[in-house]
Amino acid sequence: MARRRKCAGYLEEIRVKLALRFIIAGAGLALFAWFVHRTGVDTIPRAFATLGWSAPLILLPYALVYLLDTVGWRLCLGRTLPKSISFGALFRIRWAGESLNNVVPSAYLGGEAVKVYLLHKRGLPVVDGASSVIIGKTAQVLAEVIFIAFGAVAGSSILPANSPARAGMFAITGAATALIGMLFWLQHRGIFSTFLALTRRLRLRIRALTSRAESLRQLDRRILDFYRNDRRRFLSSVTFYLAGWIADSLDILLVSYLVGMPLDWSQALAFEAFIGVAKALGIFAPAALGVQESGIIFLFYLFGLPPALAAPYAIIRRARDLTFALIGGALLYAEEPLRGFAQRVAREVEAPA
Repeated sequence: MARRRKCAGYLEEIRVKLALRFIIAGAGLALFAWFVHRTGVDTIPRAFATLGWSAPLILLPYALVYLLDTVGWRLCLGRTLPKSISFGALFRIRWAGESLNNVVPSAYLGGEAVKVYLLHKRGLPVVDGASSVIIGKTAQVLAEVIFIAFGAVAGSSILPANSPARAGMFAITGAATALIGMLFWLQHRGIFSTFLALTRRLRLRIRALTSRAESLRQLDRRILDFYRNDRRRFLSSVTFYLAGWIADSLDILLVSYLVGMPLDWSQALAFEAFIGVAKALGIFAPAALGVQESGIIFLFYLFGLPPALAAPYAIIRRARDLTFALIGGALLYAEEPLRGFAQRVAREVEAPA
């Protein structure tokens, strides 16, 4: 009876979470639809007609981002990567994992577990794969904080001197800096060791954690050893991830040029830095659906960018994301059958290293 009530409560919690996610997505899409209606639905077909056969070129900047990010991740693997795992294999693994991150509302955790699993399948120990994705994500977030700071400076040069948004952008930069500082502090103390100590202090017994306590502490030690012994690699990784964030700015520059409404570099930099913030706020919505679109509309309005470009760019960007997600899904399917895939990932990744 108690088990049945517990199961019912769990199902109810899932329903509430799903409802909230779709409410967020629906609200964002409703705002986007209102903006399209206000600016004129005809702006969208006009923009696509202007693109014509040049439309596939829009995929090039994002492909460059994936390439630079893979180099950044490769550096975080240090000297542990077997020679049997080529850069091409690493590129495909990252693409497959990111396709999951960009579609499933799992706060970017699902795709990282898939990366660890696919690396382990090729012979890399779980602890090495897990430490690489944690260090890589830390390097990527640090690079994003630097990029947001660049965007805040670029945005302040666009906005009027008395605009409250200028202070808001620097406040977001400060908050992001505090967040990355806390992340480094946690990793220095040991993320999993700290969490294990907290659960012990609160007298919480989580079997999935306690049965793997030593493996988790080993993972903490591996992460800390990398920071101590491979600082140059970490800084190089941050540099490549930062180059990836900057390359993402080429996307809106290219689209705006192709549709005949070119933006300058400072506008593109400010826009891309803060659309990343908007997407981060929507990590629990499926594919940040609605959140990304409404964020694009808001930033176009904030920075005084051409309103006629806002809706077409939002649709073009969503089409770009969908294209890369589909390719990543195909790469994931090529690895092995999807039936029972989640259970296999959980079993392999959670196994003691």
